[in-house]
Amino acid sequence: MSRILHVYLVDLAELEAVVGSKDDGLLNQVLAGGRLSVTFQISDQEGHIERNKDSLRTIFAGGPFDEDSAEHYVEALELICRQLGPYVGDVNFRFGNGSLPSVIEDLATAMTGKAPFPMTEWNGWGFMSKKACAKEVRQYERRVAKDPDYLNGYGEPIADWLRESKTAKKDLIGFWGG
Repeated sequence: MSRILHVYLVDLAELEAVVGSKDDGLLNQVLAGGRLSVTFQISDQEGHIERNKDSLRTIFAGGPFDEDSAEHYVEALELICRQLGPYVGDVNFRFGNGSLPSVIEDLATAMTGKAPFPMTEWNGWGFMSKKACAKEVRQYERRVAKDPDYLNGYGEPIADWLRESKTAKKDLIGFWGG
């Protein structure tokens, strides 16, 4: 099954600080940001939009985190990232085909199911530190310069993301879903 990975430039520490922050100002910005309805348009079966709003409130409150809402927490974290930093791009990928670049694997799975959030089956999130991005950027730039189709076309967007991370001194945060 093909997945889409959405990537943002955000300090991981800033995102982690939101959990339990009780920052009503930021919570209200995220809820009123006009992005909520766009992100959660999937369907409103069984109160999908309301469950995501509740998940946002739970994240800002610091829990308790319910396993039945795991997917909603990931969606809520992506909304928070949209508020904290710029979106830098996306890429389609498949797990388990053996050709997935480690950067995409890290961005898709580094934080999935780690405390305090429960594991989810349908979506996930991860990150690559700004330090790792700065270290990797030259390697990707050289490889893309030699072979523009490096990593089946993944090379150029990854080099761009790494470059942007290094310039902005921000971590790359990635979210995937079906």
